Amino acid sequence: MNNYTYILRCADDTLYCGWTNDLTARLAAHNSGKGAKYTRGRGPVTLVYSETFPTQSEAMQREAAIKKLSRVQKQALINAQSSGELLTVYDADGRPCGERPRAVVHAQGLFHHVCHLWTVGVRDGIPGLWLQQRQFDRPLYPGGFDLSATGHIDPGETPETAMLREAREESGLLLRPDEILPAGSYRQQYARGEDGGFDDELAFAFLARIDGIPPFAPGSEVADMVFVTLSDFAAAHNEARDLPARRMDGSARTVPHASLCCLHQTEWEGVRSLLTQQFA
Repeated sequence: MNNYTYILRCADDTLYCGWTNDLTARLAAHNSGKGAKYTRGRGPVTLVYSETFPTQSEAMQREAAIKKLSRVQKQALINAQSSGELLTVYDADGRPCGERPRAVVHAQGLFHHVCHLWTVGVRDGIPGLWLQQRQFDRPLYPGGFDLSATGHIDPGETPETAMLREAREESGLLLRPDEILPAGSYRQQYARGEDGGFDDELAFAFLARIDGIPPFAPGSEVADMVFVTLSDFAAAHNEARDLPARRMDGSARTVPHASLCCLHQTEWEGVRSLLTQQFA
Protein backbone atom coordinates (compact mmCIF):
# COMPACT_ATOMS: atom_id res chain seq x y z
CA MET A 1 0.00 0.00 0.00
CA ASN A 2 1.28 3.45 -0.93
CA ASN A 3 1.43 6.29 1.55
CA TYR A 4 1.06 9.68 -0.07
CA THR A 5 2.16 13.18 0.74
CA TYR A 6 0.24 15.61 -1.43
CA ILE A 7 -0.44 19.28 -2.15
CA LEU A 8 -3.86 20.60 -3.14
CA ARG A 9 -4.76 23.90 -4.69
CA CYS A 10 -8.03 25.09 -3.19
CA ALA A 11 -10.65 27.10 -5.05
CA ASP A 12 -9.38 30.28 -3.35
CA ASP A 13 -5.86 29.56 -4.76
CA THR A 14 -4.40 28.66 -1.37
CA LEU A 15 -2.29 25.50 -0.98
CA TYR A 16 -2.92 22.66 1.43
CA CYS A 17 -0.50 19.82 2.24
CA GLY A 18 -1.54 16.51 3.77
CA TRP A 19 -0.80 12.80 3.84
CA THR A 20 -2.95 9.70 3.35
CA ASN A 21 -2.75 6.01 2.48
CA ASP A 22 -5.64 6.33 -0.04
CA LEU A 23 -5.32 9.46 -2.14
CA THR A 24 -8.36 8.77 -4.34
CA ALA A 25 -10.62 8.44 -1.30
CA ARG A 26 -9.01 11.39 0.44
CA LEU A 27 -9.63 13.65 -2.55
CA ALA A 28 -13.30 12.68 -2.41
CA ALA A 29 -13.40 13.52 1.29
CA HIS A 30 -11.89 16.95 0.64
CA ASN A 31 -14.36 17.62 -2.15
CA SER A 32 -17.28 16.51 0.03
CA GLY A 33 -16.35 18.85 2.87
CA LYS A 34 -15.35 15.91 5.07
CA GLY A 35 -11.59 16.19 4.73
CA ALA A 36 -9.32 18.51 6.63
CA LYS A 37 -10.83 21.47 8.45
CA TYR A 38 -8.79 23.83 6.27
CA THR A 39 -10.27 22.62 2.96
CA ARG A 40 -13.91 22.75 4.11
CA GLY A 41 -15.58 25.55 2.22
CA ARG A 42 -12.57 25.92 -0.08
CA GLY A 43 -13.52 23.29 -2.63
CA PRO A 44 -13.36 21.98 -5.18
CA VAL A 45 -9.72 21.06 -4.72
CA THR A 46 -7.15 20.29 -7.40
CA LEU A 47 -4.29 17.84 -6.91
CA VAL A 48 -1.09 19.63 -7.93
CA TYR A 49 1.67 17.51 -6.35
CA SER A 50 2.12 14.08 -4.80
CA GLU A 51 4.82 11.70 -3.61
CA THR A 52 4.63 8.10 -2.41
CA PHE A 53 6.40 6.41 0.49
CA PRO A 54 6.52 2.82 1.76
CA THR A 55 5.60 3.81 5.33
CA GLN A 56 3.17 6.15 7.06
CA SER A 57 5.91 7.72 9.13
CA GLU A 58 7.89 8.73 6.03
CA ALA A 59 4.82 10.31 4.47
CA MET A 60 4.07 12.23 7.66
CA GLN A 61 7.67 13.43 7.93
CA ARG A 62 7.56 14.68 4.35
CA GLU A 63 4.26 16.44 5.04
CA ALA A 64 5.82 18.24 8.00
CA ALA A 65 8.82 19.27 5.89
CA ILE A 66 6.67 20.63 3.05
CA LYS A 67 4.48 22.60 5.46
CA LYS A 68 7.60 24.49 6.57
CA LEU A 69 8.30 25.66 3.01
CA SER A 70 7.29 29.08 1.74
CA ARG A 71 4.62 29.34 -0.95
CA VAL A 72 7.33 30.07 -3.51
CA GLN A 73 9.19 26.89 -2.51
CA LYS A 74 5.99 24.84 -2.64
CA GLN A 75 5.26 26.22 -6.09
CA ALA A 76 8.74 25.19 -7.19
CA LEU A 77 7.95 21.61 -6.13
CA ILE A 78 4.70 21.75 -8.08
CA ASN A 79 6.40 23.14 -11.18
CA ALA A 80 9.05 20.42 -11.08
CA GLN A 81 6.35 17.75 -11.31
CA SER A 82 4.16 19.30 -14.00
CA SER A 83 5.81 18.45 -17.32
CA GLY A 84 4.95 15.80 -19.87
CA GLU A 85 1.69 14.38 -21.24
CA LEU A 86 -1.16 15.15 -18.87
CA LEU A 87 -4.04 12.95 -17.74
CA THR A 88 -7.08 13.96 -15.71
CA VAL A 89 -7.19 12.36 -12.27
CA TYR A 90 -10.43 11.68 -10.42
CA ASP A 91 -11.55 11.25 -6.84
CA ALA A 92 -13.41 8.19 -5.56
CA ASP A 93 -16.75 9.82 -6.44
CA GLY A 94 -15.74 10.39 -10.05
CA ARG A 95 -15.07 14.12 -9.81
CA PRO A 96 -12.12 15.48 -11.84
CA CYS A 97 -9.34 16.74 -9.57
CA GLY A 98 -6.88 18.28 -11.99
CA GLU A 99 -4.37 17.07 -14.53
CA ARG A 100 -1.18 15.24 -13.62
CA PRO A 101 1.71 13.97 -15.77
CA ARG A 102 1.11 10.51 -17.21
CA ALA A 103 4.35 9.21 -15.69
CA VAL A 104 3.24 10.32 -12.21
CA VAL A 105 -0.26 8.88 -12.68
CA HIS A 106 1.14 5.46 -13.55
CA ALA A 107 3.96 5.43 -11.01
CA GLN A 108 1.67 6.41 -8.12
CA GLY A 109 -1.53 4.60 -9.12
CA LEU A 110 -3.67 7.75 -9.48
CA PHE A 111 -7.25 7.14 -10.62
CA HIS A 112 -7.82 8.00 -14.30
CA HIS A 113 -9.97 7.08 -17.31
CA VAL A 114 -9.23 4.90 -20.36
CA CYS A 115 -11.20 3.47 -23.28
CA HIS A 116 -11.35 -0.04 -24.77
CA LEU A 117 -12.66 -1.10 -28.20
CA TRP A 118 -14.02 -4.60 -28.72
CA THR A 119 -14.05 -5.22 -32.48
CA VAL A 120 -16.19 -8.30 -33.02
CA GLY A 121 -17.76 -10.04 -35.96
CA VAL A 122 -18.48 -13.26 -37.79
CA ARG A 123 -15.62 -14.73 -39.84
CA ASP A 124 -16.33 -17.84 -41.92
CA GLY A 125 -19.53 -18.39 -39.94
CA ILE A 126 -17.86 -18.21 -36.50
CA PRO A 127 -18.31 -15.28 -34.07
CA GLY A 128 -15.12 -13.89 -32.60
CA LEU A 129 -13.12 -10.80 -31.78
CA TRP A 130 -9.99 -9.14 -33.05
CA LEU A 131 -6.95 -8.61 -30.86
CA GLN A 132 -3.96 -6.41 -31.53
CA GLN A 133 -0.44 -7.56 -30.82
CA ARG A 134 1.51 -4.74 -29.25
CA GLN A 135 4.81 -3.84 -30.83
CA PHE A 136 7.85 -5.36 -29.15
CA ASP A 137 9.34 -1.97 -28.33
CA ARG A 138 6.36 -0.90 -26.22
CA PRO A 139 7.36 -0.09 -22.59
CA LEU A 140 4.35 -1.97 -21.18
CA TYR A 141 3.52 -5.55 -22.21
CA PRO A 142 5.79 -5.63 -25.30
CA GLY A 143 4.48 -8.20 -27.76
CA GLY A 144 1.37 -8.76 -25.64
CA PHE A 145 -2.14 -9.20 -27.03
CA ASP A 146 -4.78 -6.61 -26.20
CA LEU A 147 -8.20 -5.51 -27.44
CA SER A 148 -8.24 -4.02 -30.94
CA ALA A 149 -7.75 -0.46 -29.61
CA THR A 150 -7.14 0.88 -26.12
CA GLY A 151 -5.86 4.12 -24.68
CA HIS A 152 -6.13 7.03 -22.31
CA ILE A 153 -8.89 9.60 -22.43
CA ASP A 154 -7.16 12.93 -22.84
CA PRO A 155 -8.18 16.02 -20.86
CA GLY A 156 -11.29 17.52 -22.44
CA GLU A 157 -12.19 14.38 -24.43
CA THR A 158 -15.36 12.37 -24.04
CA PRO A 159 -14.94 8.59 -23.84
CA GLU A 160 -16.55 8.27 -27.27
CA THR A 161 -14.25 10.83 -28.90
CA ALA A 162 -11.21 9.19 -27.31
CA MET A 163 -12.32 5.76 -28.56
CA LEU A 164 -12.73 6.95 -32.14
CA ARG A 165 -9.27 8.56 -31.99
CA GLU A 166 -7.58 5.48 -30.52
CA ALA A 167 -9.23 3.19 -33.09
CA ARG A 168 -7.86 5.40 -35.86
CA GLU A 169 -4.37 5.75 -34.39
CA GLU A 170 -3.79 2.16 -33.31
CA SER A 171 -5.69 -0.15 -35.66
CA GLY A 172 -6.47 2.26 -38.49
CA LEU A 173 -10.23 1.85 -38.20
CA LEU A 174 -12.14 4.94 -39.31
CA LEU A 175 -15.33 4.58 -37.34
CA ARG A 176 -18.32 6.89 -37.01
CA PRO A 177 -20.00 7.52 -33.66
CA ASP A 178 -23.02 5.48 -34.75
CA GLU A 179 -20.75 2.50 -35.44
CA ILE A 180 -19.65 2.01 -31.83
CA LEU A 181 -21.93 0.82 -29.06
CA PRO A 182 -21.29 1.79 -25.41
CA ALA A 183 -20.62 -1.37 -23.40
CA GLY A 184 -20.30 -0.10 -19.83
CA SER A 185 -17.51 1.18 -17.61
CA TYR A 186 -15.34 -0.96 -15.36
CA ARG A 187 -12.93 -0.16 -12.52
CA GLN A 188 -9.66 -1.99 -13.04
CA GLN A 189 -6.64 -2.03 -10.75
CA TYR A 190 -3.46 -3.93 -11.61
CA ALA A 191 0.32 -3.81 -11.40
CA ARG A 192 2.00 -2.49 -14.54
CA GLY A 193 4.50 -5.33 -14.61
CA GLU A 194 7.98 -4.55 -15.74
CA ASP A 195 7.82 -0.76 -15.27
CA GLY A 196 6.98 -1.11 -11.58
CA GLY A 197 3.91 1.11 -11.62
CA PHE A 198 0.26 0.55 -10.79
CA ASP A 199 -2.85 1.32 -12.83
CA ASP A 200 -6.11 2.42 -11.24
CA GLU A 201 -8.47 2.98 -14.15
CA LEU A 202 -12.10 3.37 -15.08
CA ALA A 203 -12.30 1.68 -18.48
CA PHE A 204 -15.08 2.80 -20.83
CA ALA A 205 -15.79 -0.12 -23.16
CA PHE A 206 -17.23 0.15 -26.69
CA LEU A 207 -18.31 -2.49 -29.16
CA ALA A 208 -17.92 -2.35 -32.95
CA ARG A 209 -19.28 -5.17 -35.11
CA ILE A 210 -17.54 -5.72 -38.43
CA ASP A 211 -18.13 -9.07 -40.12
CA GLY A 212 -15.48 -10.60 -42.35
CA ILE A 213 -12.08 -8.89 -42.42
CA PRO A 214 -12.15 -5.35 -40.99
CA PRO A 215 -10.17 -2.69 -42.90
CA PHE A 216 -7.38 -2.55 -40.32
CA ALA A 217 -4.33 -0.43 -41.08
CA PRO A 218 -2.23 -0.86 -37.92
CA GLY A 219 -0.18 2.08 -36.71
CA SER A 220 3.36 2.07 -35.40
CA GLU A 221 2.35 0.72 -31.98
CA VAL A 222 0.71 -2.45 -33.36
CA ALA A 223 2.60 -5.47 -34.72
CA ASP A 224 -0.30 -7.66 -35.86
CA MET A 225 -4.08 -8.14 -35.78
CA VAL A 226 -5.50 -11.60 -35.06
CA PHE A 227 -8.95 -13.15 -34.85
CA VAL A 228 -9.91 -15.51 -32.00
CA THR A 229 -13.26 -17.17 -31.47
CA LEU A 230 -15.49 -15.94 -28.66
CA SER A 231 -15.61 -19.41 -27.16
CA ASP A 232 -11.83 -19.62 -26.97
CA PHE A 233 -11.59 -16.11 -25.52
CA ALA A 234 -14.22 -16.96 -22.91
CA ALA A 235 -12.31 -20.10 -21.91
CA ALA A 236 -9.09 -18.11 -21.52
CA HIS A 237 -10.60 -16.29 -18.53
CA ASN A 238 -10.82 -19.58 -16.63
CA GLU A 239 -8.15 -21.79 -18.16
CA ALA A 240 -4.45 -21.03 -18.71
CA ARG A 241 -4.39 -22.33 -22.27
CA ASP A 242 -3.04 -20.86 -25.47
CA LEU A 243 -5.49 -19.61 -28.09
CA PRO A 244 -5.59 -20.62 -31.75
CA ALA A 245 -5.83 -17.49 -33.91
CA ARG A 246 -5.82 -16.34 -37.51
CA ARG A 247 -4.23 -13.28 -39.05
CA MET A 248 -6.02 -11.04 -41.52
CA ASP A 249 -4.52 -13.06 -44.41
CA GLY A 250 -5.93 -16.28 -42.97
CA SER A 251 -2.64 -17.74 -41.77
CA ALA A 252 -2.68 -19.50 -38.43
CA ARG A 253 -0.80 -18.49 -35.33
CA THR A 254 -0.95 -19.16 -31.60
CA VAL A 255 -1.62 -16.58 -28.91
CA PRO A 256 0.18 -17.66 -25.71
CA HIS A 257 -2.06 -17.33 -22.68
CA ALA A 258 0.72 -15.58 -20.77
CA SER A 259 0.78 -12.82 -23.41
CA LEU A 260 -2.92 -11.90 -23.04
CA CYS A 261 -3.09 -8.51 -21.33
CA CYS A 262 -6.83 -8.03 -21.90
CA LEU A 263 -8.30 -10.57 -19.49
CA HIS A 264 -10.42 -8.43 -17.17
CA GLN A 265 -13.15 -10.69 -15.81
CA THR A 266 -15.65 -8.00 -14.82
CA GLU A 267 -15.39 -6.22 -18.18
CA TRP A 268 -15.71 -9.52 -20.05
CA GLU A 269 -18.86 -10.41 -18.12
CA GLY A 270 -20.37 -6.99 -18.85
CA VAL A 271 -19.56 -7.02 -22.55
CA ARG A 272 -20.56 -10.64 -22.93
CA SER A 273 -24.25 -9.82 -22.48
CA LEU A 274 -24.07 -7.42 -25.43
CA LEU A 275 -22.22 -10.01 -27.49
CA THR A 276 -25.00 -12.50 -26.83
CA GLN A 277 -27.46 -9.99 -28.31
CA GLN A 278 -25.20 -9.32 -31.30
CA PHE A 279 -24.87 -12.96 -32.25
CA ALA A 280 -28.29 -14.25 -31.24
